[in-house]
Amino acid sequence: MRSFNHSSEIIELLKTKEYEYLGLVPTMGSLHKGHVKLIEKCSLKCDQTIVSIFVNPTQFDNKIDFANYPQSVQKDIETIRKINPNAIIYTPSESDLYTSPAKAEIFDLDGIDKIIEGKFRKGHFQGVATVVKILFEKFSPDYAFFGEKDYQQILVIEKLIKKYNLGVKIKCILTVREENGLAMSSRNILLDKETRYDAKIIYESLCIAKKMIKKNDFDKIKNFISELFLANKKFSLEYFCIAENTSLKEIASFNPTIKIRAFICARFQGIRLIDNIALN
Repeated sequence: MRSFNHSSEIIELLKTKEYEYLGLVPTMGSLHKGHVKLIEKCSLKCDQTIVSIFVNPTQFDNKIDFANYPQSVQKDIETIRKINPNAIIYTPSESDLYTSPAKAEIFDLDGIDKIIEGKFRKGHFQGVATVVKILFEKFSPDYAFFGEKDYQQILVIEKLIKKYNLGVKIKCILTVREENGLAMSSRNILLDKETRYDAKIIYESLCIAKKMIKKNDFDKIKNFISELFLANKKFSLEYFCIAENTSLKEIASFNPTIKIRAFICARFQGIRLIDNIALN
């Protein structure tokens, strides 16, 4: 079950293969069912798939979070092989992607990287954009696959592609959820069983917002969600907002002609859990 540590090896290998469409699934490893769906979709859409596993240092604004990020590379490789035995697995060292020290490039993303999640993770999306651009330029995939749980990330990458003419088409899959509604995330493994169950409050809050959306003032909805978390006490609410689908600008009232989403982030002992859903 070989993986490739150097992009140059993959580039040479691709020269020997015949394919119409090349697909890329960028991951940070610790694969879950959401990643499985991405790899499955890529394998169906494309006749050659690359899955990268790399915990990208430039998208972390918290050194402790970076150090604690779960890793299980060998298990991940086995998971990928079961889904697609012909997938090319890229497990680079930092030096294969960055010159030392690893540093994020600064992109003009029209401010979409500075709102919602970007307010609370300074430079996060610049780091995401940096590593994604490197991967796109190395392998020139036709398609790249991402999960809707990271909806803002998808918009950032689409903005990057457009601004820098990267010629990659983005395909996204719906958020894959645990039985209690919690969005699948590599960070979920850091939660104990009881806390993982109690984390259902995050998705439940989004569903409540969706039910309230047509008949209630948005401030009332936000206050209701805030009070829900204050009563819960286990999870602290970092943010909850309602925003327009493509600009991510916050919306003050319901307009059926404007597509909107609710975004949420809650913390448990330093572990951040994010989610979002379409409201109309």
